[in-house]
Amino acid sequence: AVVSTQSTGGDNAQTSMLFEAVNAFNDQAVLYDGKRAKLFNKQTQNVLKMRRMNDQMLQLEKCFIYAPGLPGRPANRHLLFAPSVLDSYSGSVFPGIFDTISMAEEDPSYWPEVRKQMTLATWATHQAARA
Repeated sequence: AVVSTQSTGGDNAQTSMLFEAVNAFNDQAVLYDGKRAKLFNKQTQNVLKMRRMNDQMLQLEKCFIYAPGLPGRPANRHLLFAPSVLDSYSGSVFPGIFDTISMAEEDPSYWPEVRKQMTLATWATHQAARA
């Protein structure tokens, strides 16, 4: 499923906030990757700086863990990546959004849950951009 204003019940503001968060996260990821590449390509590696970068990656990962889990799948707690409900061989990005949009297309009463999942994904992505 592609996240668009049509697929989110017409909630353009919420969709644009998610895209804004993803763009901010991407900008920070590019900066981080440049720093990491520079640090790991040096002849003499600074162990403390390497440790700090590894710790930042760990904190970033924690931003996407949601303790209650995904809708209908409490064992899957990662808001960014999880196995797809529709295809157990592949994963999905923002699985809570993907899953609830699929449900809402069948039953419109799921649209509030889509909005909740979008809010969670937006919040987690903003937090990760700051990690």
